[in-house]
Amino acid sequence: MTETFIPVHIERAGIVRVAAPLEQAFQFFTPDGERLWVPGWSPEYRHPPGGPQCEGAVFETNADGEHTLWMVTRYDPRAGVAEYVRVTPGSRLGAVSVRSVAETAQTTIVHVTYRLTALSPDGNRAVQSLAAGFDAMMAQWAALIAAV
Repeated sequence: MTETFIPVHIERAGIVRVAAPLEQAFQFFTPDGERLWVPGWSPEYRHPPGGPQCEGAVFETNADGEHTLWMVTRYDPRAGVAEYVRVTPGSRLGAVSVRSVAETAQTTIVHVTYRLTALSPDGNRAVQSLAAGFDAMMAQWAALIAAV
């Protein structure tokens, strides 16, 4: 008898305070901007050619031993908003939402929301691990960005 797979779904939200004006802070949460502070982050653009940051852009990453496909579903730098759909094949599928709000002229609050659903038992473990460490991940992001 085989076990029935029951996918884990999570939704987690947190904030990252960035000591920079909104326009500059927002850039840290774009595919190219994350290169500045995420160890091993190196997006490879598939569409459009040349990899401009825009709605509809498709890219891949190979970080922490995992291959992930991404699509930018919303990209509005003036509003400080970006949304991504991501799939790590055989593991999990979800969305990442970024909303940047100026706190002062030199400080921005970035709201980050993850919605993930596992696609396999290994995906369940990955999703549960992300859920358990989400607050620590937000704190790490803040420290890494502050160091740039």
